[in-house]
Amino acid sequence: MDTNRFKASQDFSNTQKNLQDNPDYQAANYSQQVKDYISDRKSQKQEATKEGFMNHTRRTAREIWEEIEELASDAWDEHEREEK
Repeated sequence: MDTNRFKASQDFSNTQKNLQDNPDYQAANYSQQVKDYISDRKSQKQEATKEGFMNHTRRTAREIWEEIEELASDAWDEHEREEK
C-alpha cells in the first residue's frame, strides 16, 4: 500500500474547492482559534506571534493524531479478539 499518496480528490492548489469538499475545515474556525490564542497570550501578559500560534496549532494536531492512533489501535485489537 502506498501511504505517501494524498487523496485523489484533494487539490492542494485550489483551497476554495477543498473547503467546499470538506465543510468541517472553514477559515472561520481558524479565525476563532487565532482570537482565542491572542486572548490567552494577553491574559498571561505574553506577546502573541504568528510563529507561536503555528507552534500551538502544530502541538494540537499532534495530540489529535495520537488520539486517532490510539483509537485505531484499540479498534484493531478488538477486531482481532472478535476473530478468535
